[in-house]
Amino acid sequence: MRMTQSDVIEAAFAVLEEEGLERLSLRGVARRLDAHLNSVSWQVKTKFALIETMADTIVGEVAVDDLVAGGTDPVERVAVVARRYRAAMLAHRDGGRLVAGTFTGTGKTLRVAEVIVGSLLEAGYAEADAARLCWAIVYFTIGLTQEEQTPSDNLHGNADDLLSSGAYPALTKVGTALLLDDPFDTRFEYGLTRLLSRP
Repeated sequence: MRMTQSDVIEAAFAVLEEEGLERLSLRGVARRLDAHLNSVSWQVKTKFALIETMADTIVGEVAVDDLVAGGTDPVERVAVVARRYRAAMLAHRDGGRLVAGTFTGTGKTLRVAEVIVGSLLEAGYAEADAARLCWAIVYFTIGLTQEEQTPSDNLHGNADDLLSSGAYPALTKVGTALLLDDPFDTRFEYGLTRLLSRP
């Protein structure tokens, strides 16, 4: 049976789920497929190309076809896309880190940006503002997802001691809110609402 790029990507996601992004490699994918490294390299030339293709696959999981222009409030449409974008990354181990820093420029990636920018333009944002706000939403969503997927046994570090020192009065005033004890869903919805609110 001849190996396809889809076979390679499916195996790569299996390796990602089992071993994480740090241990993802073409050699590991080849082992998973019980194939020669050259066969995998024929489909994806480098690890970066593999990661870009996987990132594009994740973004391709974001459903947008049901979000028809004019059918719903355009600002809420943007929020729905951002939620789906986050959910697609969270569905894969290290999905936020994998998507960060990649841009393949394929239809899968651009169709998500098209809905966001088109909806912002429909909502009355100027062209430059719509473009910049699209980037801001994407960066915020990826960044928060990365943090959510990075486990830590010591979430606050020594922040409690530093705040009690009196050296940071403004930060001490906001206290535990600064230490972000809110669930990630709450942080995400708050940030998204702020980004999409009119000044």
